[in-house]
Amino acid sequence: MIHKQLPDMVLLLLASCTVSSLDSNLILFQSRMDGESLQLLKALPISSSQQCLAHRKNFLLPWQPVSRHQYQKGHALAVLHEILQQTFNLFQTHVSLGIWEESRVERVLAALHQQLTSVESLAGLKAEQKRGGSSVQSLRLRIKAYFRRIHDYLESQRYSSCAWIIVQVELNRCMVFVFRLTGWLSKQELDP
Repeated sequence: MIHKQLPDMVLLLLASCTVSSLDSNLILFQSRMDGESLQLLKALPISSSQQCLAHRKNFLLPWQPVSRHQYQKGHALAVLHEILQQTFNLFQTHVSLGIWEESRVERVLAALHQQLTSVESLAGLKAEQKRGGSSVQSLRLRIKAYFRRIHDYLESQRYSSCAWIIVQVELNRCMVFVFRLTGWLSKQELDP
């Protein structure tokens, strides 16, 4: 089934988004979307998605209408952290459902954990978040609500194959946003 490919797709997308430090004060986010990553974003078979059209749902991607250029660095890091954390929570919650091979889910969780650790270790992340105050908290709450809608949808659809296909498409959209955001952060670091 197509939903069994989701952990591998997420793993590859996470692997292509690297976080590396140039020195203790300068962090460079790089996103590399090579041909394989782009193909994975388009890998959902048309026949599978067509049979699930009746199950479509708008999860109201909270950052879509907000330009990434409106974010300050601290806001962008907080958004990135929250997306990774909520994606981790989604996979961790559903690992026991037996939908995917456990080894695939474990690889995804390990990659997500590594990315979370990298983002959390960024110098000044907590200070930047505190400086942002209520605006950072508002962004985090919007992201949490977005992932809550995904979780509620899966639950209401009893974790059906079509529900997972719809969630796969939604997570693809989310990962595209992550790549754009990390690309913007890279540019911010290169062009002070």
